[in-house]
Amino acid sequence: MSQVLDGSNQSLENPADFQDEFSYKPVPPTAVVGLGLGLFSFIALFGIIGLGIAVTGIAVSLISLWNIKRSSGELGGRMVASSGLVLSGFFLVSGIGYQSFVYANEVPEGYHRLNFSSDISAKGFVTKDGVQSVNPDVLKLDKQNIFLKGYMYPTGNTKDLKSFILVKDNGQCCFGGQPDVKDMILVEMQGDKRADFYAGLVSVAGEFLAEAPTTAGDLRPVYQMKGTHFEQARTSY
Repeated sequence: MSQVLDGSNQSLENPADFQDEFSYKPVPPTAVVGLGLGLFSFIALFGIIGLGIAVTGIAVSLISLWNIKRSSGELGGRMVASSGLVLSGFFLVSGIGYQSFVYANEVPEGYHRLNFSSDISAKGFVTKDGVQSVNPDVLKLDKQNIFLKGYMYPTGNTKDLKSFILVKDNGQCCFGGQPDVKDMILVEMQGDKRADFYAGLVSVAGEFLAEAPTTAGDLRPVYQMKGTHFEQARTSY
């Protein structure tokens, strides 16, 4: 009996051992932030901003794990930081894979991809003998079936649009006032196809006309497209 009592007394004589085993260890804020970024990085499946969030989540989680390791046991939260790292890494890889697949398959068959800014707008116009004309590089695209992305210039009408102005960036469509003639394309939807106004990036495919001077309200676009396909852009690049 005395041995049992002695044993129980001995266990109570070392309360520090009991406290050390179940003591609370502070979790660094970076571990919680990394986990939050990991959870939120699922949007990497839908856009380039999400990929940036996933990369940030990986960096924050790695910093947290490093701080926990060098704290010599003073900090907890290793599982939290590891979870954030795994989630961010998973969504980064899957997001890159998914967006690459969509990008490779978003162009309709029979059309080729162009970049509005670099392939058309940046070319500008050429002047010869005092006469201004379309850049020869853009002129080569005349009557070709192309696919490109841009922003719809708001005109007040939003539904069942037979035609609309496509501009190269949202600064021009929303904040930049009237766009330059080289930075806009008049899109005329063909047949019974129509487009609804969308404030974000859109994809348009059709026959490109490099020299089609016309008017569209107060705007005078030089370039025109006979639109056959229209949709909200599946990718942001």
